Amino acid sequence: MRPLPQPSELTRPFWDGAVAHRLLHPRCDACGGAFFPPHAVCPACRAAAWSWQESAGRGTVHSSTVVHRAPQEGFATPYVLAVVDLDEGFELMTNVVGAGALDVTTGRRVRVAWQQVGDSVLPVFEADPEQEDASA
Repeated sequence: MRPLPQPSELTRPFWDGAVAHRLLHPRCDACGGAFFPPHAVCPACRAAAWSWQESAGRGTVHSSTVVHRAPQEGFATPYVLAVVDLDEGFELMTNVVGAGALDVTTGRRVRVAWQQVGDSVLPVFEADPEQEDASA
């Protein structure tokens, strides 16, 4: 089995949201900036006050690669590792899954999907059939 997330006090709300199929991210109460992963302070303005917000789970592939050699046991290959720019203004490193995942390109619109792995639920992304590539 692949390695599973080990939630910390700071990241537990994110993982609890994933179990409920809700993609959460921090948003600064001072400057309004969205960011990920969660930090003790906003990376833009250094304010300590931020709150969890729900994302619509839609974004654009910023970059991706197909992994053919697993970094450790438990990862089925090949798989797509991608950085997704979410519409709310933060980015997330994730996997792209589903039909056509191995052919995903920069600019492709994607939407969140949920993958059960053991007792954890992971946010992954799949091609969004309702939206065209942003690069087109």
